[in-house]
Amino acid sequence: MKRPLHASWWRALILVLWIFMACSRTTCATPANIVLIMADDLGYECLGANGSTSYQTPHLDAIAAKGLRFEHCYSQPLCTPSRVQIMTGRYNHANYTHFGYLNPKEVTFGNLAKQAGYATCIAGKWQLNGLTYQLNRYQDPTRPNDAGFDEYCLWQLTQPKSKGERYARPLIEQNGQLVDRNDDAYGPDVFTNFLIDFMERHLDEPFLAYYPMVLTHDPFVPTPKSPEWATQRNKKDKAFFADMVHYMDHLVGRIHQSLEDLGLSEKTLLLFTADNGTHRSIRSQIAHGWIQGGKGTTPNAGTHVPLIAYWKGQTPAGKASMDLIDFSDILPTLAEAMHSQHPQPKRVEGRSFLPQLKGEKGAPRSWTYCWYDPLWGNLGQYKNQFVRNQRFKLYQDGRFFDIMNDALEQSAMASPSIPESNRSSYQQLLDGLAAMPMWAPKPANKKP
Repeated sequence: MKRPLHASWWRALILVLWIFMACSRTTCATPANIVLIMADDLGYECLGANGSTSYQTPHLDAIAAKGLRFEHCYSQPLCTPSRVQIMTGRYNHANYTHFGYLNPKEVTFGNLAKQAGYATCIAGKWQLNGLTYQLNRYQDPTRPNDAGFDEYCLWQLTQPKSKGERYARPLIEQNGQLVDRNDDAYGPDVFTNFLIDFMERHLDEPFLAYYPMVLTHDPFVPTPKSPEWATQRNKKDKAFFADMVHYMDHLVGRIHQSLEDLGLSEKTLLLFTADNGTHRSIRSQIAHGWIQGGKGTTPNAGTHVPLIAYWKGQTPAGKASMDLIDFSDILPTLAEAMHSQHPQPKRVEGRSFLPQLKGEKGAPRSWTYCWYDPLWGNLGQYKNQFVRNQRFKLYQDGRFFDIMNDALEQSAMASPSIPESNRSSYQQLLDGLAAMPMWAPKPANKKP
């Protein structure tokens, strides 16, 4: 005769089943490879998937069609502020001290990847050594290694752009060595080839590949797909911006196809975004009108950027999410996907949106915050702080906008028409965030 199981055995069995179910859902799943691509100076309006009619982006449109596209991703208005925020998960009030500089004391997602046992690389634009102000270690080629990257292939690491550009005959440093200045080389191809080779070499281990692209930043010049490439590859004309967008898309397509060919799409989270809005000289058409680029400025045209995610078998196919995302959210999202944790989690101000990438509800933001001091050129007039959601936006100086109906922020809302529930809650948030400690005054702006 069989004896009934003791109650303690039942409790143990239930505990094992609960752990198994929890593991299958989240933390015990296999860590994902990460490929993070960030275009340079490319606003939301530049992708066909987002309604653009000015440019051809068939590869990104196809990835969006089988992945997840975010309607409300917001960067900082300028390159270095965005790069510092996306790499550290922290607002600029805490760590942006100089244009073109990443404080080496900051913990980056590269460091978290190394902590989790990942192979890591970075290719593309660095511009974080402090070249402009000749800060400590500004000519140290190991700075990317300190930021968690085993390998690198970079423009503007220890050499300023005055010594060589990023496109035709590029000036590139790769793992401690200057690459030969090949007259026929095109910088974006060099970076992409390096990144694909890295993925092929690390096929059987977890990896993080970060690609801060040089496209589509000015100078606006021909690409290898432009008819002018053969004879006028250094000709500058903003008409070439469309060619540069198309070539940027071509390179993203190459990376995506390599993941497919290597059998890595089911193991890899592929994210595509951009560091800030489009250059202010560029005018782009979308389905309902024209958008003037707003790089360096705080309205949507300077901060609203594309975000597309694809992880085969994980991301919901062809969906558009209305959740708010800002650049501080990238680090905690990658950390969760890699099963890594920041050594000082309270310093991370972003929140993970990995659940949304898997088709779950997650814990979406109800607001995003921007602390912006460009410390660059003549952009000081745009220095400000604001809190926003998908529709309303409150600046530190009291201006309040309905950006759904006033994207250019031409008419601040008068007090009687302001929804007090929004304004009062935003004011409380802004007062608290604005009181956070900031860095000491910086040196006067200086342009290289």
